[in-house]
Amino acid sequence: EKLIPNLPTYNLEVIEYAPYHTVKLNKAPILSSTKAEMQNWITNEGAHKGAIHDEDKKNRKALVISLHGWSGVGKNYVTNLVAEAIYLNGMQSKFVKIFMGKKDFDCSDIEKTQKELIDTVKKIVKECPTSLIIFDEIHEMCHSILDAIKPMLDHHHKVDGIDFRDAIFIFISNIGGKEIGDKLLELYSEGVKRSEVEFHNFEPMIRRTAYNTGGFERSATIAQHLIDHYVPFLPLEQHHVEMCAQAEFRYHGVLNPSEEMIAEALSVITYGPTEEQPIFANNGCKRFTKQVPYVISKYKLKSEL
Repeated sequence: EKLIPNLPTYNLEVIEYAPYHTVKLNKAPILSSTKAEMQNWITNEGAHKGAIHDEDKKNRKALVISLHGWSGVGKNYVTNLVAEAIYLNGMQSKFVKIFMGKKDFDCSDIEKTQKELIDTVKKIVKECPTSLIIFDEIHEMCHSILDAIKPMLDHHHKVDGIDFRDAIFIFISNIGGKEIGDKLLELYSEGVKRSEVEFHNFEPMIRRTAYNTGGFERSATIAQHLIDHYVPFLPLEQHHVEMCAQAEFRYHGVLNPSEEMIAEALSVITYGPTEEQPIFANNGCKRFTKQVPYVISKYKLKSEL
């Protein structure tokens, strides 16, 4: 399967104004980022280029990124962008492998499960050195599962005859979501604007929380500093959620939804962290995938009566 070459920005379509996290990581994306800018940062200008390339542009280790934040804030969405930036078939590529929480790992026989994981990852990367390996819902995984792939993430030229240094590993979890929200509120109280939030404000607490939770618990991936970037996804506020709703309507072909339709779509969103501080959307934009089609059908039916 061919990889997508580095394309100029004008060759890629702008995403439907969906919000991204706004933490600044070198040239990290901001709320108004285009799809091209997001993909370019991930694959060229950001983590992979600046962190682990030597002067000869040869990777010293596999790229390991850990995405953290509440449900519905865009972690899987950004992961899809990574796949689209690398492979012509995006997430459908046979060189993209997703492991899901409890579903793919049997905690009753850890040794067998770890061996199966090692064999699967080896097979994929042996066939395609630039494979994308995704571990989703790590908060639901057995605490020692990830240690099985530790040698593949470390600074080794080869592991069992296979070079993993061009592979990309993405960890996705809700771990640290509450802490990220609490820290953001603290920064707000200090007068820091959302657009001014810096990466270093979040990494220490994410690492600390992750090291005691789920699949990351006491994991060598954290203890031995094998994760290159802990990426915090900030909780979404009302105007972000409204943008999500608009984007979902456009996805379903409704370019100009009425105010009533928007209001009904937003009616399923609750805000927290408390009733006294209704600032962040508790489930991000996740509920719109069902709510928006329902609203469209409802108003279409009304117009036909």
